[in-house]
Amino acid sequence: MQLRKRAIGLSLLATLTLLFGGWFLYQKMEVETPLRTHIGQMKSAELTHLDVSKDRIEIKLQVTRPDLFPQEYRRLLQETADLARGKTVEVDVDNDSQDLEQIWMDGLFSFTEALDLHQYSRIPQMLTEWKTAHRLDEASALMDDRNVYVYLKKGKDDFYAIIPRSAGNEVTMHG
Repeated sequence: MQLRKRAIGLSLLATLTLLFGGWFLYQKMEVETPLRTHIGQMKSAELTHLDVSKDRIEIKLQVTRPDLFPQEYRRLLQETADLARGKTVEVDVDNDSQDLEQIWMDGLFSFTEALDLHQYSRIPQMLTEWKTAHRLDEASALMDDRNVYVYLKKGKDDFYAIIPRSAGNEVTMHG
């Protein structure tokens, strides 16, 4: 009887090891490695953190070429969606200087107003004003059909924000 309990225990241990080892290997080989490869090929950003869990993929990037980032970001989202298989995907950027974030927060109301009222042409003018007022080295915005990408730089500090363009029940200005 003692031998049977030991055999059952060892069988259970071997089964659990294979099951969880297989799941871990699958996550590593089929999700994490292709993502690391894709992100490694990006010219506009570097990977700072990647976490693949059972129900979530978390990616953190440091944007190095803000002019190229929107295109590569869209491709990254598509690649990640293909690999995610139902997992929640979260992509964040780590360009978050506290001083530049304060400039961003101070101008966020007028930026959001321009966005909500579909007055996208006001955004470059607004950023030019911020650049002059705060003596920034760079202040730029790019836009695609889903997001507005804002980049602020002063010295070695930089700030990058990805702002979703809302769809559906938006406020529009007529007149």
